[in-house]
Amino acid sequence: MARQTYIYNDIEFSSIKSLSEYAKINEKTLTARLRRGMSIEDACENTDLRCKYFLDGNIKKSIVQICRDQSKDTDLIRNRLKYGYSLNDTLNKPKKISKQGKPIVVNGILYISIAAALRKLNLMEKEATIRRRLNEGITTDEAFNIIV
Repeated sequence: MARQTYIYNDIEFSSIKSLSEYAKINEKTLTARLRRGMSIEDACENTDLRCKYFLDGNIKKSIVQICRDQSKDTDLIRNRLKYGYSLNDTLNKPKKISKQGKPIVVNGILYISIAAALRKLNLMEKEATIRRRLNEGITTDEAFNIIV
């Protein structure tokens, strides 16, 4: 019985272990991908298959990377994509502001209210301090910049 060989980038590998070390992918991940019927080129691609990738310019980027680069709210972008928005509309349409709360911009990101910003930034225990600072006239970035 002949051993199976794997060819990737015009190099022949005698085992999945040596292929995984060359491609810098976990051996179990590579094995699972090959069992699912993926080609060796696709299986060796160093991307998270649970994540959806988009072209930003000529570079393949995940939603998280795009949001980080453009200072957008990741949850908002994912939600808009889920509801069928195009990527261009998702990133460029302004965020609808509910009638409750006062919109606030913290570190360049627009939140629908102070409470929403506190929840998103995990600062609920500092709510009283932040609201007091805002009432004193301190800028939002300084008010939310709490060093514990």
